[in-house]
Amino acid sequence: MILESEQKAKVLIVEDNPESVDLLVYFLKPAGYEISVATDGVEAIEMVEKAPPDIILLDIMLPKIDGYQICERLKKDQRTFHIPIIMITALKELKDKIRALEAGADDFISKPFDNVELLARVKSLLRLKFYHNELIRKNKELEEQKEALIREDILKRELTNLIVHDMKNPLFVIQGNLQMMAINQQQGFENNREIYTQRIARSTRSLLRMILNLLDISRLEQKQMELEPVPTNLNNMINDLVSSFKDIPEHQNKSVQLKLRDDLAQIFVDPEVFERILDNLFNYVFQNTPDYKTITIEEEELANGYVGLRITHDGRPIPQQFRRKIFMKQYQVELKKAGYKPARGLGLIFCKLAMDAHNGKIYLDPTVTDKNCFVLEIPTLNQKKFKQRKSQEPATA
Repeated sequence: MILESEQKAKVLIVEDNPESVDLLVYFLKPAGYEISVATDGVEAIEMVEKAPPDIILLDIMLPKIDGYQICERLKKDQRTFHIPIIMITALKELKDKIRALEAGADDFISKPFDNVELLARVKSLLRLKFYHNELIRKNKELEEQKEALIREDILKRELTNLIVHDMKNPLFVIQGNLQMMAINQQQGFENNREIYTQRIARSTRSLLRMILNLLDISRLEQKQMELEPVPTNLNNMINDLVSSFKDIPEHQNKSVQLKLRDDLAQIFVDPEVFERILDNLFNYVFQNTPDYKTITIEEEELANGYVGLRITHDGRPIPQQFRRKIFMKQYQVELKKAGYKPARGLGLIFCKLAMDAHNGKIYLDPTVTDKNCFVLEIPTLNQKKFKQRKSQEPATA
């Protein structure tokens, strides 16, 4: 059986005798090989370095550099040692054949040529060469897979540490406030009970949000999360969430400008999931906005039945090279090492996957460079009708 790769093999003939060259070409050409010829040792080495052949037929008696030297040189070079070499000799002495093998030759053939023997030896060595190449390729693939698995394992460990750290924060708050409540109760003080209760409730909600993010990220990545979109009032959802975040003491010195429109169509989303998208996004925005700085939330009507929501906040701008990575799980550790706070509990990763599942978009506006401007393109019921209408239109010639 002749492999297809063998038929297309490149054969280099290194021979200074024109009659021998013609004879070799006559025997090899019908087999479909791509043949090139060098007439001396220097030319042969230059041709091998420029375009390595699949096999070399190398005469021993050559001008400038003899076949033994060429063979030794090629076999000592890591780039060419794997190329099979058949030494062509008119010498009959056993010592000459032994010297050819010691130089690294894979086989030898004597003049005058027997065409059947020549083709058999060429095919045999080419088959071994291509099996060798395939083995090298497979080994390289395995090494790449191994390195990818090692990188993935390191990423998982670092990501796990990041998530555990995020989850510890609300747990510490809950634990600390429970201890304060117990101390106050022992001392007969009940004045701050409501404050402690509110802190515990907020931290519990934050912890629950992180857990739900992790669960839903896995479901969204595997396309196993079913959404139930219905017409939803975006303004009501925004107002409720902003009020909730403004009630948190650490955010009370941050200003929020609402530029909402009453004439926009209702968005067509799963209300529970979309509320969590906004909740995670607002959490990131509020956490990364310094005191006495401003968060601006505005709406606009987009083409094809989408509503645009722009959330701009003062603070440290995210550089261009991180603007896509901030929504990708595999780059969260890199972001943190670079000094940028990733969203707690992979919040922005959930936002991206959940927006994709809604057939919407979330990204950072590349034209805003002095601050961060998150843009959401949210589908409406009009968008669904637009898609249905487009799918029913006849194809144009």
